[in-house]
Amino acid sequence: MLDTTTTRSWRDYDRASGYEHIEVLPLNGAVLAEIRGVDLTKPVPDEVREEIMRAFAENLVIFFRGQTGLTREQHIACAEMFGPLQKIPHIFSVDDYPDVQIVERKPDDTRMVVGNGFHNDSTYLETPPTSVTMRAVEVPDHGGDTAFANLYLAYEALSEPMRAFCDTLVGVNSASVLFGSGADQKRVMMKEMDASEGDAEVEHPIVCVHPRTGLRHLFLNPVYTRRLKGFSEAESQLILRFLHDHIKQMAFTGRVRWEKDTVLVWDNWAAQHSAIADYQGQYRYLERVTTGHVELRGVNG
Repeated sequence: MLDTTTTRSWRDYDRASGYEHIEVLPLNGAVLAEIRGVDLTKPVPDEVREEIMRAFAENLVIFFRGQTGLTREQHIACAEMFGPLQKIPHIFSVDDYPDVQIVERKPDDTRMVVGNGFHNDSTYLETPPTSVTMRAVEVPDHGGDTAFANLYLAYEALSEPMRAFCDTLVGVNSASVLFGSGADQKRVMMKEMDASEGDAEVEHPIVCVHPRTGLRHLFLNPVYTRRLKGFSEAESQLILRFLHDHIKQMAFTGRVRWEKDTVLVWDNWAAQHSAIADYQGQYRYLERVTTGHVELRGVNG
């Protein structure tokens, strides 16, 4: 089990050792680890599940290669290891499987790739998803990687005065740019949303305390976090732009190359991700299941 009482920094975690039932291979010093020794097409024993959850907490993004034959039911069961299922209103789902969301881009598709750029998913929701479990069905011959950023590291790398300042900030989130009044919803690769729902605003702390680790991390979205509560538009954009640029530093990031039958899980609160749109003219199809229904908690509760 994770010890959340003594760990004060994400760097304190030993991300690879101490496992008896799985092998954990971190890809770099910031984020991402491959998990070996697990067949997700079979029931996962409790002792293996516990080690997977530890690896997930300590690495933020974990992936399993070679999960050939994984059914949608098994995909859903895998996602449920990480929390209760939560549907996302703007993402298309598979017929007869409302919890399985479609991530597809055809060779001739010219619509905007919304996920191109580091972000947390769906911060305009009252309870943004806690995790995303994605399965690669068809991938390009080259390109189409996904990059991730560690928001624990991004927070911890700030100066002490800046951390204290960010601890007080509240972000005002809205999907208005993509789905609100006057937005051209046909230009994005997502399901259309009622404009009134798109215009709705939700507040989330810019610094959250993660329920799994007790550590603080940044939480903001370059599209949906529209401004900071109590600040002018100019002040908000200056602060948010600094934080967005800060998060993108190479020292906090890593990327995974997709292979067919790879299953990858990322923490949607303490990690940002970016779909790299460098596979024009090729087909890419993945399916994902999200978990959530948990409220974010700031430094002061």
